[in-house]
Formats: sequence, structure tokens, C-alpha cells
Amino acid sequence: MRRAEPGLQFIPPHYQPWVRWVIHLLLPWWMRTQLQIAQVRVEGAGALVPWYEQLQNNQARVLLAFRHPTLDDPYVMLYLLSRSVPQAARAVGAKLQLPLHNYFVYDRGIPLWAGRWVGWLFSRLGGIPIQRGRVDRLAIKTIRECLLQGEMPLTIAPEGGINSHSERLAPLEPGLPQMGFWCLEDLAKQGQELPVVVIPIGIQYGFVRPPWEKISQLLTRMETLCGLPVMSQSPETPTERQEWLYGRLLRLADYLLTQMEDFYRRFYHCPPPELPPDTDLAVNEHLKIRLERLRNTALRVTEAFFGVPGEGSTVDRCRRLEAAGWDWMYRQDLHDLSPLARSLADRIAQEAELRLWHMQLVERLTSVTGDYVREKPSADRFAETTLILWSVVTHLQGKDQPVHLGKRWVAVRVGEPIRLNDYWETYCRSRKAAREVVNQVTELLAERLQGLIQS
Repeated sequence: MRRAEPGLQFIPPHYQPWVRWVIHLLLPWWMRTQLQIAQVRVEGAGALVPWYEQLQNNQARVLLAFRHPTLDDPYVMLYLLSRSVPQAARAVGAKLQLPLHNYFVYDRGIPLWAGRWVGWLFSRLGGIPIQRGRVDRLAIKTIRECLLQGEMPLTIAPEGGINSHSERLAPLEPGLPQMGFWCLEDLAKQGQELPVVVIPIGIQYGFVRPPWEKISQLLTRMETLCGLPVMSQSPETPTERQEWLYGRLLRLADYLLTQMEDFYRRFYHCPPPELPPDTDLAVNEHLKIRLERLRNTALRVTEAFFGVPGEGSTVDRCRRLEAAGWDWMYRQDLHDLSPLARSLADRIAQEAELRLWHMQLVERLTSVTGDYVREKPSADRFAETTLILWSVVTHLQGKDQPVHLGKRWVAVRVGEPIRLNDYWETYCRSRKAAREVVNQVTELLAERLQGLIQS
């Protein structure tokens, strides 16, 4: 960013069926060639057919809660709704009005890094942008209006962002259940009593063929970038191969942590706290402690610059920092500034973008764990962890270089709906009861999403 930009404007949804038809036609080619998805396995698509029938007859309101392990998930959801559900409807003789589609909530920041054309496209596909880290009243108002109208389901990723793990659920945010209860409130104001349900959708990826060789090649590439000697050997058994690759992952993680600890010590005067003296801790436990301390250091550096409190979870802190950075980079008062003040605004926008680099590093490090591979040393988990480290390395280099490790399959599973009407009476008792009910539904949703993951 070379200069401050005008304040971010809300991009209202303006669904155009013809745009959705074009995407529908291109989807198989895109998934096959660009996403390297060779197989799509759908379980339970027929369970969505009666809910679409009720939606189209104005007899229900539906929220779809999908898992969000990768950036490819929206395409998978589009495949489910545009192909699998119509096929299931035809199989049982149900006559749905086509095309089937959905409203969806997305991060307002996506058009900033993916391109302004994405905002145009998402708007024509029924997307509703929301600014994270603040109360986005216009987005909430639009979401409530779309739910109340009930023309299509509303699709949201309750994990709030990508967690990069197909077989591990990230903590859920309570926003989706809250939106469902707002819908019940709005329906009650109109004197309507309709079922409002949250339907969990599991998404899980794997490789058609275990990409052991490509995992090793990507590790070699990172070892070379880091100046580490390449661990060249030829494991003879699967167990030896797993231990060999796991050792390389640990060594690479240790190197990156050491470099970043020294970086913050030397240039930001933030030495990392001493590790516990307990030498019996496993290596991955030490890495876990160091990761947490590095994340806190990077966030404190950024929070001190923006003057925001370091409260809440790592995700909360990242969202708060993103919002603060955007306030300095995208100025609502830009047109009122004098030429001199405009120059100063440009300067602070540049600095804000540089400081958000630390927050973006933390977002990548949040997906790094010390036990995901050790818990189950499969090729899929090795691949996911290696790709996470690759995203860290490329971020440190100031580059964005996505890589593919081979053809993948994706499994989509439709779970058991959660009927929010069953909690409505308790929700209405008091504000405290409402918060407790929202948390209770969030926990139940997490259980059902976790149950859709198959190891």
C-alpha cells in the first residue's frame, strides 16, 4: 500500500441467476484443473431436499454451517447445492425450483487481496461481506433481512476462518446460532411461527494417492531456503519414513521459531520468556510452548503500535488488530484532508500495513500444532502440516506461492439439523439465558460437526 484509500464500502448482495449458471458450468473444470480435486463424495444430500422444498414454499428458514479447512470449501459447497441436491431431488421425485443456491457470508477483506472483481462476483452470487473485529451493523442488518425473506438458505463457516486441518475442528464462534435466533425474533415480530434450523455440513479432504515424495520435496525446498542441510536418506519401512519426515518437520519448526525469536529479540526488544526447566517435556511440547509465546510476542508488538488492548483469544486479538489497521489504511475522512494531512495519512497507512504483517504471521502460526501429525502420522496430516509451514516460510519471504501436492478427494457430509425453535422459550427469558442458549447451541453444533469427521 503506497497511499491511504477511501473507507471500505459495504458491497450489498445482488444475486444474479445468470452469474450462478456460468459458475455452475465452469465448476467441474475449475475443481479438476485449478483445485486438483479429482473425486467428490457426497453423503446425505437428500436430507437437504425437504428443507429446500419448505424454503421455496415459505415454510422454514435454514442456515447451513459448513466446515472450513481450506480456501476451496466454497466451491465444494456450490457443488453440493448446484449438483448433488438437485440429483437427490430427482431421485425421490421432488420438484424443486432451479437453480438452487444460497446466500453466504464472507470476510470483507477477501476483495482486498483477491481483487476488486471478487467483490462484484460475490455480490452477484449472493455474498454478504462482513468486517471482522467490529460490530458491522450494516452487514448484520442485511443478514437478518435475507434470513427473514427466506428465499434461500444462509451459508456460514462457524469456525470463522480457515484452520487448515481436515481432521480437527477449530473452536466455533457463536455468531451463526445468534443469527438464527435473530431470525426467530424477526419472524415473531411479523406474527409468523416457522421452523428455523441449523444444518451442519462436514467437509474433509484427502489425497487420492499418498504424496510422500512430494512432501519430502517440499520439505527439501524449505530446508534449502532456510540454509539447513537436507536430510537425505532412503527409509526402508513406512514407520522409518514417518519418523524421518517427522524429524524433518520438527527440525524445520525449531529453526523457524529460533529465527523469529531472535528477530523479535533484536529488532523489537521482546526477548522470549525462558522455557520451563522441566527437561522431561517432549520436543513437541516445547514447540507448543514456544509457539504460544511467539504468537503473544508478535501480537503485543502490533497491539502496542495500534494502541489496542491485548484481551481475549488469539482469534479475537487478530480480528481487533485487523479492524484497527483498516481504520488507518481505509479512511472515511480522506476527502476532507489537506494535501499535507493526506501525505501523513499515506505514511500511516503504509506503516499500518507493515504492522499487520505480524498479525498475519500469527494467523498462520495458529494452525501449527505439535501433535496433529504425531497423533496420526498419515500422509494427509503430514501434507497439511507441511503446507502450513510452507505458508509461514513464504509469508516471511513476503511472497504468496501456493503449491499442490497431488490429486485430492473431498467428502461432503450433511449432518442432523438443530432446530432452534426448541430453545426459543429459554432464549426469551433474559439476556443471560439468551447468551447461555447461544453457547449451548454452539457446543452442540461443534459436536455434530466433529462427528462428521471420519479418521
